[in-house]
Amino acid sequence: MRIGESRHKAKNEVREERKAQGKDLSAVNIRVDTIHSINTYKTYLEHCTHFVEWCINEKGVNKYASINKIEKYAKEYLQYREEQGKSLYTLKAEKAALGKLYSKEIDYKFKEARTIDKITRSRQDTERQKHFSEERNKDLVNIAKATGGRREDIQKLTRKDFFADSKGNLWVSFEGSKGGRNRLAPVLPAYQEAIKEFISTKENNEHLFDKIHNAADIHAYRREYAQSLYNLVSDDKEKAQEYALKYPERANKGYNTYYARGDRATAFRGLKDDIYIVSQALGHNRLSVTVNHYLK
Repeated sequence: MRIGESRHKAKNEVREERKAQGKDLSAVNIRVDTIHSINTYKTYLEHCTHFVEWCINEKGVNKYASINKIEKYAKEYLQYREEQGKSLYTLKAEKAALGKLYSKEIDYKFKEARTIDKITRSRQDTERQKHFSEERNKDLVNIAKATGGRREDIQKLTRKDFFADSKGNLWVSFEGSKGGRNRLAPVLPAYQEAIKEFISTKENNEHLFDKIHNAADIHAYRREYAQSLYNLVSDDKEKAQEYALKYPERANKGYNTYYARGDRATAFRGLKDDIYIVSQALGHNRLSVTVNHYLK
């Protein structure tokens, strides 16, 4: 248990350890055996408890049996859950929980790959959105669209988290974001003046928002931010260079074209350097996540 500590930092520690041992990291999915979030702990505990109950009820395992003796049923359990029609999101969480329980990757591949047409989060209007007024929550909407912050990120924001660079670009620093990762995100130029005016009314350590309306689709605004930022850096190479200076140099520099197959609506082609800036601003390492979840 390393609650409150950075998971990103822990991964880097493992990466450096393997590097010192002379191991090739190019094809390695870095994983850590520690848990850094109390919510993750509770979720994994719940999934593992369901697995144990299934072993007792369906496999006739004695409730006092060693956890190690039922590891052999892990893959069968995941297959059972998949056949039940559980969502891929749930299945992956269950697989991750069992992997954490046994400190290893569970060797099971789900039959149904998650394709772009199955990603529906924040792409369709929901019933609860009808109870949210963007006009009455203008400052919240502006911050969300301008920064691409997650709900938890925005909830923690204060005036002192914003700063301007030598080029006049406004930035926001998200401390302890998802996975304990700190990151910088450029504030979209179209919102800069409105954001400056809003935060000027706050004290340095005062949270910008006492509460974030639960009907606000923050992820939809985050997706809009990603697309706006991508269009900006694609069209304005000078601005792209200014933003890129804030991030580590992209690894595996070389072929710069990114192409994702799909039909006319879901195919995507762009420059990796541009996608990389958006990925860093969002807090993602894999370009494919940014493309499939935000840009397509």
